[in-house]
Amino acid sequence: MLLTGRTHTRLFVAAVATLLCLPALRAEDVTAAKPAPTPAITLPLDIMGYRPITSSASLRAGYTNATINFIDSKHLLLTYTAKKLIPRSAEQREGDDDHFVRAVVISLPDGKVLREAEWRVHDRASYLWPLANGHFLLRIRGDFYSLDPLGSFNKEHLGQRTLLESDDELQALEFSPERDLMLVETSPPLKIGDDPAEAKDRPVSATFYRLAVDETGAVRLGNRGRAISKDPFSLAFTSMGVLQTVREDRTHWGFDFHTFAGKNIELAGFTSTCRPRSIFVSDAEFYAYGCRGGEDRKLMGGFNLLAEAKWVFTTDDAPLWLSVDMAPDTGRFAVRNTLTTVGMQGSDRPDADEIRGQEIRVYSGRAGEELLRVTSSPVQRPGGNFALSSDGLQLAVLNGLHVEIYRLPPLSPADVKLHERERDALVPMRPSADLNVAAALTRTVAPSDDH
Repeated sequence: MLLTGRTHTRLFVAAVATLLCLPALRAEDVTAAKPAPTPAITLPLDIMGYRPITSSASLRAGYTNATINFIDSKHLLLTYTAKKLIPRSAEQREGDDDHFVRAVVISLPDGKVLREAEWRVHDRASYLWPLANGHFLLRIRGDFYSLDPLGSFNKEHLGQRTLLESDDELQALEFSPERDLMLVETSPPLKIGDDPAEAKDRPVSATFYRLAVDETGAVRLGNRGRAISKDPFSLAFTSMGVLQTVREDRTHWGFDFHTFAGKNIELAGFTSTCRPRSIFVSDAEFYAYGCRGGEDRKLMGGFNLLAEAKWVFTTDDAPLWLSVDMAPDTGRFAVRNTLTTVGMQGSDRPDADEIRGQEIRVYSGRAGEELLRVTSSPVQRPGGNFALSSDGLQLAVLNGLHVEIYRLPPLSPADVKLHERERDALVPMRPSADLNVAAALTRTVAPSDDH
């Protein structure tokens, strides 16, 4: 049975949380107990022209300086800011920050460059996101393009095809864990004389798109509905529904999954002194950050759509500039966090000398077991400086002038069994994937919800 009585589940989660009152294992204790992991492959990037950007101004502004992604288990896509002169262009606009981004397809394990391309971009915000089946989404201004780096189409430009063209400004971009549903939030561009603080004059248009790859290898979009919002917003969603956090009392929170077909599924609850932040890592699994006293989100719990609370534990540091990558077919996920020398107390703007690095941890979905812990350098605010392979068996990390590839253990029989059971629970929800998402959200998500 998919639904579980919430009272019983809440008591279970509270009991687990009580156990956490025992002394927690600190990060330095783990480091002392375990030797630092050794990468299976280390590839030098300086011979490809890569130079990491380490300026504090770039860090504070939130620039995307480099990205690394798996195309498949034997190929990587590296992108980075190329240091070269920028010729004048008739297309330049006031406020542009033009620069070139170089993209390189690298084979594993030899590090051979197979293909490369270069893009002229006009700002320093995120420009690349992985899609399913080795495809990628590229943004230049408000236009979106699909990439197929190993495909036979348009090889000299990594299979670049136009997906969307718009003069609007991108406010937010989110994906379902399977990369089959995309939420694009945009607002009209500022005009001469406009006051940037007048948000009421720039409503946010939120459009959902179904993503699929056709028989030719091209990415196709299907419009799944559009809504208007006063401000940009964030959702935890899959192609079948959206997760809502419901406050039941001061420290107890419930999770409800609203399918786009209009069904409400009550899930397990979470004991937390702050509103939890939830992130789907597969269509059937999500994890949440909460607080155990105060407002520091150092409590982490794993849940699924079977209304089960799978694990809860404390972390060493509250999430800062958090980035998550996942292997939905395995339930594994990687979390990157930024470590500081002082508590931020709700701030996301530490000084450069207060940052002591970025750390990536890979977890199993079944028990929340930490499979790997490594560091990345230099620090950058956006994600993209690490990647988990789709089979959950490799982690790629940008570290200095190298990319490091770490091997992860194979999935255990217990992991496979639970993941299959969670997937089976999704079968009745699959028809929801063809409905109008925006209309369904209007029906199901309460106006009081802070998402």
